[in-house]
Order: sequence, then structure tokens, then C-alpha cells
Amino acid sequence: MEELKKCMKQAKTILPYDAGVLDSSGNILASTSDEAEGEVDPSFRAVMLSNDDFALTADKTYMKVYIGEQLKYIAYVNSTDANVKVNLMLIAEWIKLIVKDKGSDAERTVFIRNVLLDNEIRSEVPMIARNYKIDCKNSRVVYVIRTDSNQSAESFEILQNLYNDSEIATVIAMDDTTIIIIADVEEQSSEDDARDQFIDDTASSVHSCLVSEGIDSKVAVGSVVSSFIDISKSYSDAMTALKVSKIFDSEADISRYDNLGLGRLIYQLPKPLCEMFIKEVFPNEAYRQLDEETRTTIDTFFANDLNGSETSRELFVHRNTLVYRLEKVKTKTGLDLRKFDDAVLFKMATMVRTYIDYLNNPSDNKIR
Repeated sequence: MEELKKCMKQAKTILPYDAGVLDSSGNILASTSDEAEGEVDPSFRAVMLSNDDFALTADKTYMKVYIGEQLKYIAYVNSTDANVKVNLMLIAEWIKLIVKDKGSDAERTVFIRNVLLDNEIRSEVPMIARNYKIDCKNSRVVYVIRTDSNQSAESFEILQNLYNDSEIATVIAMDDTTIIIIADVEEQSSEDDARDQFIDDTASSVHSCLVSEGIDSKVAVGSVVSSFIDISKSYSDAMTALKVSKIFDSEADISRYDNLGLGRLIYQLPKPLCEMFIKEVFPNEAYRQLDEETRTTIDTFFANDLNGSETSRELFVHRNTLVYRLEKVKTKTGLDLRKFDDAVLFKMATMVRTYIDYLNNPSDNKIR
């Protein structure tokens, strides 16, 4: 639709009379006259019933536009001069070219989406990719951008505009909340630090761009793969990063698969093993016996690297109060958080418990 409107705007600078395009229901999709758009042409039925490709009324000349064997559009000009048929033929070819290009773009998007989902036969991917001018040899990384469904269309348009003239990135929509960016990192420095910086900068710029437009989003980065054929792995890794981040660090806006830490390890553990570990570390659900104040104290203590003085200062409590709370944790769980080994065990058990809660929540564990 937008491309047809652009076509008519350009036609307006060339033709000495108004012109437009109808759909098969007679609606004016695009016109050199803005007032005409959205109206129904009163003569379209007669044109449709005509056996000829051209039709004339008192003030207009029409031409049927076929896409393949299907009558798709009707082009018209507000003139009945004999020479307007040439103009209509040119407009018709213009429309066909637009539809063909858009059709190719749609087919290319479907192909890329299938490669991401590993739905294409691997041996056939290079040949099909060549038809769409995709270089399979270049290294790539996949970014997954998750937004609310009511902001997805706007987000997609923003990111398409961001990479509209870029040859290093492809933007496609996977569903009503997920946008994918496939970035070519082949031309980046071969040094790991420089490439990592480029990947981080891209993720930050994407997130910042959306935030500046008032859009909440989460950005997940997959692993770098050496071939377009393997982008399904990068996509899968990015989805894993998105899930692990939601479970263990829900406040994070950007997550990378190669920087998930302990969360990735726990995410791969089977539920029975996790439950066995929790029963061992927190017998009789000892953790749930801790009140909210004590849990906040524990989180702050860990955030300050087990530094009692910094924790007391941040919580605005006397050091003796902090010691009392930590002793209460020791009494109920048997773990003294002032000891490194106990602190590590407590932290791991807390993360495992969070993962079990995620698995037990029907809505959460259906994260795509």
C-alpha cells in the first residue's frame, strides 16, 4: 500500500492529470489526489464486467492490471485522450514491478525465518541463499528483541529504519512480540575484544533506540556462527539467553548467551536433580521460613561481596543488627553466610529454588 502511494506521488510530478489505483473491490488505494484515497470509484463495476483491458467513462480511462493470471488492480487517469493508454501501461508496469519486489522480499523473509527455525534442508540452504543474494560464508550473530504485542509493529518499523540502508544487518519479525536482527560480523576485527565490543555496542544501540521511543524491550544476543547455514544455533542460543535472563536476572535489559554464568548451568539441570539439591541444602523448606527483611539483608550482603560494613551502611542499620540477622539465617538454614563456602552454597541453592519456581509456574515456563 505504501509503495503504491509512493508510486502515485511520483506520478503526480510527471502526469498533467490525476491518476490512481483501485483494488478489485473498487477502493481507491492510492491516488495523485489525497482526497480521493479511500473512496470507492463509482464506475469500477462496469470496468470489471468489461472484456477489454481498457475501459472509458465520460472523464476517465481505466486499465486492468494482472499479477500472474489474477486481476489484482485497476489503474486509471482522469483523461480520455487517446495517448493516455501509454501512460496507463507504464503505470501498470510500475505496479507490477513494485508487487514483484515486495513478493521477493516476503519470500526472502520466509526463507530466513525457516533457516532460523532449522526448517530448511541444510544442503539446499546455500543454493536458495544465493538466489536472495545472501553470502553464506560470512560470520553472523542473531539478536532477539522481545517487546509487548501492542508495541511490536512500531518496534519493527523503528528497527527497519535503523538498518534500512545497512548491508550488515537483516531485520525480520518472528511473531507478534519477537523481532530478529541478524548481524554480519565478518567485516569486524578478527580480535575477540573488538568483535565483542561491536556486538555489545549493537545490542546497546538497539535497546537505546527503542527506549528513546518509549518502548520497553529485552535484547538477547546469541553466539557467533561462522556460516549463515548455522544461524539457527545463534537464534536458539539467543532464546536461551532471553529465558535464563528472565529467570535469574529479570531486571537485565540485555543478555548474552556467552555471559550467562551460573544461570546457564542451572537451566540445563533436570528438575528432579534440582529438587534433590534443595532438600539437601534447605531441609524442611528452611528458606521459606526467612522473613522479607532477612531476605533483603541477604541480597544486600551478597551485592556488597559479603562486606559487613558496606551492607550495614546501605541498609542503615547498626553492624550488630546485621550480625543478629545473619545469625538468624544460620539458625534456620544451618549456613553461615560470613563463610565463603556457605555463602556460595546458599547463593546456588537460591538460584536453583528460583528455577524450580519457574518450572512450576505454568505461565512462566511457556516463554518462547
